Amino acid sequence: MEERTHYDKRMKQYIKDKLYAYIYAPIETHLQKQLDSIIQKNSVLIGASHNSFMYKGNYYACDTTNPPRRMNTLIKQLHPAMDDYLKEQKKLNNTELPYVLGFINQVLNASDDLQDYLRVFPDSIHKPLEQIINSCPCRNKHLSEEDVITLQNKNKASIDLMKQRMFTNLLI
Repeated sequence: MEERTHYDKRMKQYIKDKLYAYIYAPIETHLQKQLDSIIQKNSVLIGASHNSFMYKGNYYACDTTNPPRRMNTLIKQLHPAMDDYLKEQKKLNNTELPYVLGFINQVLNASDDLQDYLRVFPDSIHKPLEQIINSCPCRNKHLSEEDVITLQNKNKASIDLMKQRMFTNLLI
């Protein structure tokens, strides 16, 4: 019987967190800068003493430690920029993330072996996995070549989204 290396579930969560950060930190930073820019422009244009506003029932601020007593609203000329920001945020959260995180979970549930993850995940996200492998003695393979191909074929859309995100990260 094949002996498998099992590690606690916190390791898989650590791997998932590392992959998420690697794939999504650039777009999250980009979106935050985009939002901060809209907030600051709004404050300058209305002469507000604080960097925040209300838009469509939601509060947006650069600094959330001291919320103002009086809320500003987003001026009309910045609505298109804010709508673009919200559209991009919604697309990321509702379309891309569920597929990508679902695929990552499938792979992590299919095997306990880091080498298998390298075999299934696209090359563009190998860097954080290789860093984990270099610091971890868990270097075994468990999935058959057929299992790897099946996971990849079943999740082609998720893999394509990962590849697109990594390419887009290079542009921002």
